[in-house]
Amino acid sequence: MRNYRSFGQLDDQVLTDGDNGFRGVDSYLEPESLESGFLQTSENMRLDGDRAKVRLGWDFLAGTVTLTYAAGNEEVFATGKYSDPDDDNKDWLVAVTKTKVIIWNESNPNGLNVNYDTTTNPTVTTAQKAMVVQAFSKVYIMRLGQRPLVWDGNTAATGSTVNSEFEVLSASASGSGDPFPSTNVALYARNRLVGFQPPTVATPTNSKTGAQTIVMSDLLDDNNITPTESEFYLNYGSADYAVAMVPYLENQLLVLLRNSIHAITNIHATSISEHFEITREYGCIAQRSVAQSGAQTYFLSDRGVMVLTPQADPGKGMGIVVSKVQGEAIPLSRQVQDTFDTVNLDYAHLAAGVIYDNRYYLAIPTGSDTTPKTVCVYNILQGAWESVDTYPEGILDWVVMPYGSNPARARLFGTLTKGWFLMEQNVGADDSGRTIGSSSESTTTAIAGKIKTRNYAFGDPSVKKWRGGQVAANVASGDVFNVKINSTDPDVASSATTYTASGTEDVLVRFGARQRGYSANIEINVTGGSPEFRHVAIQATGQALSARRTVA
Repeated sequence: MRNYRSFGQLDDQVLTDGDNGFRGVDSYLEPESLESGFLQTSENMRLDGDRAKVRLGWDFLAGTVTLTYAAGNEEVFATGKYSDPDDDNKDWLVAVTKTKVIIWNESNPNGLNVNYDTTTNPTVTTAQKAMVVQAFSKVYIMRLGQRPLVWDGNTAATGSTVNSEFEVLSASASGSGDPFPSTNVALYARNRLVGFQPPTVATPTNSKTGAQTIVMSDLLDDNNITPTESEFYLNYGSADYAVAMVPYLENQLLVLLRNSIHAITNIHATSISEHFEITREYGCIAQRSVAQSGAQTYFLSDRGVMVLTPQADPGKGMGIVVSKVQGEAIPLSRQVQDTFDTVNLDYAHLAAGVIYDNRYYLAIPTGSDTTPKTVCVYNILQGAWESVDTYPEGILDWVVMPYGSNPARARLFGTLTKGWFLMEQNVGADDSGRTIGSSSESTTTAIAGKIKTRNYAFGDPSVKKWRGGQVAANVASGDVFNVKINSTDPDVASSATTYTASGTEDVLVRFGARQRGYSANIEINVTGGSPEFRHVAIQATGQALSARRTVA
């Protein structure tokens, strides 16, 4: 019998794939495994309404407060916000320097100085790890190893100087109890000033007063603590120590130690308060990284970003709704773990987080950086990481407060050791390299936006020939970006196609490619302006396989 061969159609079949919008970034999974709408790289971008757009830059607010910046002089050590209890629309940014405090808002663009006690002449230093705490109408500056400083919140001023001063809180209790401790971990909750009692000796022996002792002031009496009723001992005898505290739901506190997480309940009535441990599998490594959105608490741990979510605990009663996540907890940051793997651990304690516009912004020091210049952005509504941003200078902390014509609209301010800036204000560049108050804007840093899509393989394991693709974008004059295809197996990049916008319009940018590979992604690099990308598509050809049949 003769064998007869029959071959199928040899013409190439055109294959098309792409994404109609973008939902998040995931650099953890294999690029071919990502869901539609997920990017493997997103740098300096915002994903709103499934569209990818370059973030806006920061503005140093020229013409405002002038700081004579010098390390250890008018360097800013801590910042916070003071909300005037007598005026719902009057918030102040509080900046703590060595010799004074500067308070600022849009209505007072030149700022006001609040001096330290002119009798004792206290100072603030880096070693004190200062933090700002508002206790109703009072503002405290907590200082490690030094007595707290307290101001009555009265902003009446003569010229540029507020009439009242930050006074040193007395080392003698206001009542029959103990005075509030000299600590840098504190908050105000349920009409009580709450803080950690630092160790009185290097290794406490006969006393439980140590790094794990939390104390609460009496109601409406900040500088009197009744020890038998208002002390809690957390992980006593261990090497654990306090990092941060935050209020949690109704009548609860979350206490974040370096290697464990705890909760204290019923803080409004200390006689029935109780403490319980949430987890000792991880703790918090950076005080300023803690931020809350509703009942969720975000913070930086050794594992990456963790989040505590309320969960009913029948064993503790339905009123106790603290998450009991332990052991195999997966970090929220796993999707961008490659970035968190580069955190400079020697300076990780400087990380700073904030909730703004339904996003968790976390500034971290990466690589050789000694200050947090990298900002990871988690979109709470999307439930996904959105971008890894880079900034020209390290961020000290964040403040959210009103700004602009609408007093109800909160804006995000970042703070540096040399001053503060308004986030997401400028198109295409960050104002940098100058001190607040300077009128010069000659020093700017262009924002380089970048996205890299998932890898498209068309569900076909064979090698394909890439023909090109297209990008749909909204652009304005001055927007510049280039686009290219990166193929894998073999790893080859196509020549980049550059587009320069001459006006405001919707464009469809087509580009070609001449390489083969198993899969490929589309990479877009923005070098000017802030274009917005809506859609990407890629085309390839896959050769039809020959069909063989045997005829008897």
